[in-house]
Amino acid sequence: MTYQWFPLIWVTPERFVTLKTFSKLIDALDHQVAMRGDGDAVVAWDRDAGQWKRATWQQLADQVQDRSQQFEGQSAIVVPSDHSYQQIVDVLAVMRSGGCEISVDGRLAPQVQQDLIARAMRAPIEPDVALVLFTSGTTGTPKGVMLTDANLVGNAAAKLQAVPQRPWESSPRCPSGSGSAGNSVGAGGDVRLTMLPISHAYARTCDLGTWLLSGCTWAVTMGYEGLRHLAPIVRPTLVNTVPATAYRILDEGLEPLGLDRLRLLGCGGAAISVDAFQQFGQLGVTVIQGYGLTETGPVICSATPDNARPGMVGDFVDGWEHQIRGGELFVRGPHVMKGYCGDAAATALKIDSQGWLRTGDLVQHDQASGQLRILGRSDDVIVMDNGRKISPSWIERDVQRIAGVRNALLVWRGALELWIDWDPQASGAAADPNDPVRAVLQQYPEAKRASIHRFNPPLSRDDGELTAKGTHCRQRVLQNRLGHGG
Repeated sequence: MTYQWFPLIWVTPERFVTLKTFSKLIDALDHQVAMRGDGDAVVAWDRDAGQWKRATWQQLADQVQDRSQQFEGQSAIVVPSDHSYQQIVDVLAVMRSGGCEISVDGRLAPQVQQDLIARAMRAPIEPDVALVLFTSGTTGTPKGVMLTDANLVGNAAAKLQAVPQRPWESSPRCPSGSGSAGNSVGAGGDVRLTMLPISHAYARTCDLGTWLLSGCTWAVTMGYEGLRHLAPIVRPTLVNTVPATAYRILDEGLEPLGLDRLRLLGCGGAAISVDAFQQFGQLGVTVIQGYGLTETGPVICSATPDNARPGMVGDFVDGWEHQIRGGELFVRGPHVMKGYCGDAAATALKIDSQGWLRTGDLVQHDQASGQLRILGRSDDVIVMDNGRKISPSWIERDVQRIAGVRNALLVWRGALELWIDWDPQASGAAADPNDPVRAVLQQYPEAKRASIHRFNPPLSRDDGELTAKGTHCRQRVLQNRLGHGG
C-alpha cells in the first residue's frame, strides 16, 4: 500500500514550524502522547457516567488501544453518532484497527440511517478507504463518499496550514458534573469546541483532523444548546459553525455564552453576512470562511487569519489544481475522494478520466486578492423568459436571515415565485412575513417582482425535503410541492 506523507505544521509566535509527517491520522495520536501525554486531549459528554469527561492524551490513547481490539478483523464498522466521549474513542479505535468507519448522521430518521448503512455495507470497499461519509442530500439522494487515509491527513494538514492552531499547554479543569464550572486554558494553548456533526466532512476534517495534528484541546458537543452548556466550562478559542448559529451568538453575546476568549470563528455551509462579519471583527473575533465538498475531503478553499474578507472563501489550500470552465469550478489533487461507495457510474459523472472533479458550483476568482467568491449551484440557475439568468442562492440566504423564515426557495414557473417555510412562533418573527421578505427582494432588481408564497404544511425531513442540517433539498421540494423537477 502506498501512502502520501504530509507535513504537520502549526504556528508559534515567531514562525511556522514543521514538526513531523504522518501517513494516517491515528499516527498523530501517538505523536501527541509522546509530546504531551499528560496534557488535556478532549472534553466530552460521558454517556455512561452522565457527566462531562476530561481525558489526557495518554488516557485517550490507552482506551483507544483497548477498544480497537474489538474491531480487529472487521473491514467496515458503523460508529453511532451521538458526540459522546465514547464516539470519539470508537472513531479513533476504528482508525487504530485499520478498518473503515461508516459514519451516518444521528439526526436522520432511523429508517434513513438504516438504509444508508445497509447500502454502504453491501458495497465493496477498497483496502485504502478509511472512512465513508454521506453527502447531505441537498442536491439529490445522499451518496456514500469513500475517503482514504491520504485524503484525511492531507486535507486536515492543508486546513491547518491555512489556519494554524496552538498545541496544548494547560487546560480547563474537568467539571465534576454537567453543572460544574471550570477555569480557563493557560496562555498559548487553543481549545477547539465542536458543535457540528462529526459525521459530516466539515467537522470531521476541520475539527477532529486538525485537533489530532495540532495537539490542541478538543471540546465536543452538539448544537447551540450544547454550545451553551460546554462553552462556559472550557472557554474555547476556536469554534466552527454555520451562519444561522453565528447570528444567534451575536444576538446573545460572547461573554454570556462563555466565548470571551474566542479568537477565530470558522463559518461554513453558506456565506455569513457582511454586517455579521464586521460585528465579530469589532469584538476581536476573526471570521474564517471556507469552501468545499464532502467529495474533496472537504476543504478546497480557506481564508486565513490574515486575509479574511467578507463575501470571500479564501484561496485554494495546499494541494489543489483548479480550472474555471464557463464559470463552474473543477478541481484536481490528492484530496479528491476515492469515489462513491458502490456507485461507479456516479463516480464517473463526478470525476473525469483526467482526475478533474466537477464541483457543480459557480465561482468568481478575484484576481486582486487571489480569493474565491461562491455564486451558487450551476444546476440551480434560473433562466427567465427574457433570457436573463438568476442564481437563487444569495437571494434565498438573505431571505432566510429573516426571523421566522426556516427556508426559502426561488423558482420560475412562468413567473418568478419565492416560497418560504414560515415559523410564526420563532423568536422575533413578524406577524406577517411579507413585508420583511419584500424588503429583501427589493435589493435584487431581477427578483423584486417575485410573488411570495408559503409552504403549507412546513417542509419535512421525513419526506426527504430537508437534509439533516435543515437545508432544503431543492429537487425533492420541487417534485413534492410544486409538481416538477426543476
